[in-house]
Amino acid sequence: MKNYALAERYAGALSSVVEDAELEEVLAGLIRVRDLFNHHYELHACLANPAITIELRENVLDEVIEREGVPTQVKGLMHTLLERRRMDQVDPITQVFEELVDARLNRVTAQVTVAKPLTAENEAMLRQGLEAYSGKQVRLVLEEDPAIFGGIVAIIDGRVIDGSLRTRVQKIKDRMIAEEIALDEIAGD
Repeated sequence: MKNYALAERYAGALSSVVEDAELEEVLAGLIRVRDLFNHHYELHACLANPAITIELRENVLDEVIEREGVPTQVKGLMHTLLERRRMDQVDPITQVFEELVDARLNRVTAQVTVAKPLTAENEAMLRQGLEAYSGKQVRLVLEEDPAIFGGIVAIIDGRVIDGSLRTRVQKIKDRMIAEEIALDEIAGD
């Protein structure tokens, strides 16, 4: 949990210097930098290597930030992380910052599993229903799994809403088994 607490401090500091109107842009910049670090091992290795002079690492970081066009707040954070040898914290900081942005913008992510792709109309209806349920703006993350047969399984704010056909069939099956056992017990008396 030490790393999470550290990520909370850095993400909180970044959040405190960003206006609401800039939140999305700063988050997008932070995500771009995180993705670069995660997908370009050489870049990550260079910036995290204390054997390379700090000046050279700062120049590499500045070049990457310039090319990506990330906001100045992200640039400042990246330089702070570089100077304090905390480049390994980019992932957790990004995750915590995204949570802070969602909280400030009254937004939540809903992980939704569907059996087959949704039409635009069905997706809009689903989003609307989940927004009514949560009282927040909903960002949908859709995943397909034909094994649920139909309906949806949604995870939102840590709660699971299971409206899948597979679960409904299982509940009917369980109820039928329970009733059969109860009938056997009555007949056995």
